[in-house]
Amino acid sequence: MATDLVKSEQLNASFQGMSRLPIIRQVGLLVGLAASIAIGVYVVLWSQNPNFSILYHQASAKDASEIVSVLQSRNIKYQIDTATGVILVETSKLHEARMSLAEQSLPSNMGGGFEFIKEPQGITTNDFIQNKRYQVALQNELARTIMWMAAIDNARIHLALPKQSAFLSDRRKPSASVLVDLASGRRLEDEQIEAIMNLVASSVPNLNSNEVTVVDNKGRLLSKSDHASGIGLSSRQLAYKKQIEEDLSHNIESIIAPMTGDNKVRAQVVAQMDFTQLEMTQESFNPDVPAVRSEQRVEESSKGSAATGGIPGALSNQPPGAATAPEQTGQTGQGVAGSAPTRSTVRYTINNELDRSIVHKRQSPGVVKKLSIAVVVDNKAVTNDQNEVVMTPYTAEELAGLTSLVKEAVGFNAIRGDTVNVMNAAFVSPEPLGPAAEESLLDQPWVWDLGKQILGGLLAAIVLFGILRPVMRNLSAVPHLRAVPEGGGEDALEEDQVTLTGEGGQRLPKPKEYESDLEMAKSMVVQEPKRVAQVVKQWVNE
Repeated sequence: MATDLVKSEQLNASFQGMSRLPIIRQVGLLVGLAASIAIGVYVVLWSQNPNFSILYHQASAKDASEIVSVLQSRNIKYQIDTATGVILVETSKLHEARMSLAEQSLPSNMGGGFEFIKEPQGITTNDFIQNKRYQVALQNELARTIMWMAAIDNARIHLALPKQSAFLSDRRKPSASVLVDLASGRRLEDEQIEAIMNLVASSVPNLNSNEVTVVDNKGRLLSKSDHASGIGLSSRQLAYKKQIEEDLSHNIESIIAPMTGDNKVRAQVVAQMDFTQLEMTQESFNPDVPAVRSEQRVEESSKGSAATGGIPGALSNQPPGAATAPEQTGQTGQGVAGSAPTRSTVRYTINNELDRSIVHKRQSPGVVKKLSIAVVVDNKAVTNDQNEVVMTPYTAEELAGLTSLVKEAVGFNAIRGDTVNVMNAAFVSPEPLGPAAEESLLDQPWVWDLGKQILGGLLAAIVLFGILRPVMRNLSAVPHLRAVPEGGGEDALEEDQVTLTGEGGQRLPKPKEYESDLEMAKSMVVQEPKRVAQVVKQWVNE
């Protein structure tokens, strides 16, 4: 049967004893008693309240009201920090609350998209307001789309859409800036940043992707504006080079692993790439293979006397031929003059078509200039005469065969300067992994709740048994007045002298007896030190 903490008789005696104390002490005792009770009640209530976790750090006023409505409909306890606006829910129902809000597409983290245009407008609207409403709606829609990426928690977009002029020379290009709030521990790859730039550029007319600036929540510039210098392309070059090296290494390991065993071969390939882009146009002629394109032949012949006439001064005037004397007599000059001179001219014009070729060459970047291949294989397992498995190294002939396979797997080209090195070495066996670490009890939410209740109970017990009970017990000691002898005397008390130690206590000394009592106490200390020490010890214990 449980006993009462404070009996009713002791309680009455406590109030009677407290009533005889000074007023200041009474007020102090009451304040301490009330504070102890308040602390005990707070500790008990604190231990019974569930733990709360943050649901969302930032939410607009509209989203916060909708979130609270959803939590109330699902009977989920919540708290709102009035200083920061952070919404907290029970730790055990945190995931349930987030899934419930996801069904309602909450929080939106921004204003409306194109549905913002459907809102009623005043009668004072104009073209400027209509254009700005469309711009804000477009910005919100793009931000919503970007937030679908797993690495982005929130996004904001600002579009600079200048007013276009009717003159082509005065037209200005639009630009855009994107601010992304990355999730904890996440980062954006170069391909993702370029995808965001192209997404925004494709959604805005006449917007070039180079005019889109992407900044993260820490103020770092993610978009690179110096593509012309080649820095923007270096990441692609390195990715292409790494992809080639990984593919060749995979080819080597896949062809050798069936002979050596899994995890017993390691291959590393280093490729020297040439990313120079060349364009060349070449025109050549081959004179050894002529082709007749056209041919023209002109023949001229003339007969006439030696005296050739013509226009004076013309080139057709020719000097007379040389005179010849007759060798036989009796011949007259008429016979000689009778033979007229003959002249003929032949002219040829031949047009030949030579073998002509025009070649336009364009070398694509990413040409392999040289390959350096290094392959390491583990010792092979061999069963000896005692049926024991021992590790033995490969012979020179076996290594030569492996080298040939590696050359064929990577497309070895000696003219290009490729090198292959296959080496045999004993691999170090990895240490076996220990058992998986069990989940600690501290990670369980019910452990914290139970510990909270136990701690609250201990604090309440300390307040009750360590503060309230001693205070009530001390107050229960009611001071008693000591009776004064009838005849008076030295031991008689004056009217203002009382004792607070009960029946057996000593009375308070009179002012006249102080000097004598002091001398008596000094002599007692000298004569009976053990007794004095015992009295002092008793005082300290009390």
